[in-house]
Amino acid sequence: MIVRTARPEDCAALAALDAQCNPSPWSAAQFQTALNNRHSCVIIMETAAQTPAGFAVWQTLFDESELHLIATAPAQRRQGVAAQLLAEWFQTALSTGVRRCFLEVRASNLAAQALYRKHGFSECGRRRDYYPLPEGGREDAVWMEKIC
Repeated sequence: MIVRTARPEDCAALAALDAQCNPSPWSAAQFQTALNNRHSCVIIMETAAQTPAGFAVWQTLFDESELHLIATAPAQRRQGVAAQLLAEWFQTALSTGVRRCFLEVRASNLAAQALYRKHGFSECGRRRDYYPLPEGGREDAVWMEKIC
């Protein structure tokens, strides 16, 4: 598998993958907006067949970086895709002088929280009723931080 910077022609595939993984997926236009933002980075991991295995989107301002999205294709889960995408984020962050990385994750997504803790994140707060639920209502976001 290879990791590369996403291109405009990837936006539809990124949106389709996000729709498989995220209860509140981004549209192709939102991925395009991220690609056009000089503070954002969108990376894609592809299989040997050049199909998306995963992606990550983050934004860096000054000495802080925030992960906006990360997803792994259902068929590629538990194969280290998310860990490699996180490693790419950390490497980029360190090379640009980032001192702190942040992310938020659904309170119910215990597997993702365990992954982030494994990679050095700790809970630093909560955002009440942050995420919409597909069946209605809202869910808290766990705010996590890693000191680089």
